[in-house]
Amino acid sequence: MIWLLDLDNTLVGRAEAFASWASGEVDAAGGSADALAAILAADEGGHGSKEALAQVLIERLGWDEDVPAAIERFRAGILDGVRVYDGVLFALDVLRGAGHRVAIVTNGTSAQQRGKVARCGLEAHVDAIVVSEEEGVAKPDPRLLEVALDRLGAADVDRRRVWMVGDAAHADVAAGRAAGTRTAWVSHGKPWDGPDRPDVVAATTREALALAASPPGAVLD
Repeated sequence: MIWLLDLDNTLVGRAEAFASWASGEVDAAGGSADALAAILAADEGGHGSKEALAQVLIERLGWDEDVPAAIERFRAGILDGVRVYDGVLFALDVLRGAGHRVAIVTNGTSAQQRGKVARCGLEAHVDAIVVSEEEGVAKPDPRLLEVALDRLGAADVDRRRVWMVGDAAHADVAAGRAAGTRTAWVSHGKPWDGPDRPDVVAATTREALALAASPPGAVLD
């Protein structure tokens, strides 16, 4: 089996890292709960415009930085706080130990995404890392998944043997469908409210991998 795995909020807690950092910045600036709510809303779980988020931070917290400097400031804060989700490294090792091939397929800048990979020690647990900025194409464009499959030596593999796993329906699930792979959505407890439910829906990445990789009733332990 081939596994294409999103990074942010799938393997690592990017949203949690940002929320923790933002809370500290609001407290340091003497800001209000409304300011924190506005900042988190502008972030959109990491999918919002970075420039728009920077502008909200500048306005709400009274920063002197310009927009590019504010972007670098919150990116540094995320890197400082990002952590790999519990059980994920073990699950990746189980898959690779069984002969499966695994790639991280992530949207974002090279420095930021590879910084998260390095901080969380992920590189030793996967076979390839594909970052949108480096390839000039981003999910939901299926070409990013094609790059990953090529890196894994699986460009011609039956797509029924490929899983795209991620938390973003509009990017990860959509990219998997466009590439003809099976899809697993990491819900973080949210209900699937769109049409065409993914092949697997689970609250955590570890549960999603277990459901996708194992017979009914089995666990990835």
